[in-house]
Amino acid sequence: MNRKLLLIDDDKELAMLLRDFVQRHGFDLVWADRPSVGFGFLDEGKVRPELVLLDVMLPEMDGFEVCRLLRKARNQVPVIMLTARGDDPDCIRGLQIGADDYLAKPFNPLELIARIEAVLRRARLKDASNGLDQGNRTLSLDGEDIPLTPSEYRLIEAMTASPGRVFSRDQLLDLLDAGGGESFDRAIDIHVSRLRGKLEEDARNPRHLITVRGLGYRFEW
Repeated sequence: MNRKLLLIDDDKELAMLLRDFVQRHGFDLVWADRPSVGFGFLDEGKVRPELVLLDVMLPEMDGFEVCRLLRKARNQVPVIMLTARGDDPDCIRGLQIGADDYLAKPFNPLELIARIEAVLRRARLKDASNGLDQGNRTLSLDGEDIPLTPSEYRLIEAMTASPGRVFSRDQLLDLLDAGGGESFDRAIDIHVSRLRGKLEEDARNPRHLITVRGLGYRFEW
């Protein structure tokens, strides 16, 4: 059975071309020509995609806002943003709000397939011996069950669902239902520091909870 992709893009010609191309590479493409259609597919469970391809320039709202709303709803489906503007500020903004990768238009369809496979491969990196136990609120890591506080669990639950994805401080604050401001930013740093104390053999040289300078944090199994 082919894996499903959801494309949210108002360009019908591109959608038809990609549908035929990705099908030859083992994917079925479901097309939404505007965000409300895409959210409808996801909210009603009509489509359970392994990955979302998300255009930046859209009717109703831009792709950045779509991605932000997905993450706010704690939907951790991998997202690749498609943008006609490949400049660094747009790319950085996309990563900061929760996208897993980005690709500037026009692009080589083979590069798109390669990026899709890479993002999905990262999402599957989770080792069978690692995982979360919601009932006991523990993280199993390298064969050890690590107890977590409720706040720590919410942070790790989101980050382990998308290993390799960068989470900004604002996104982590949203997970804790906290507002912004310097004191709240400091609270995130404290949570990360305490988590490193639990997860890392050497908290000064972390290999699981990693700082991405100027962007936020990412988790690696």
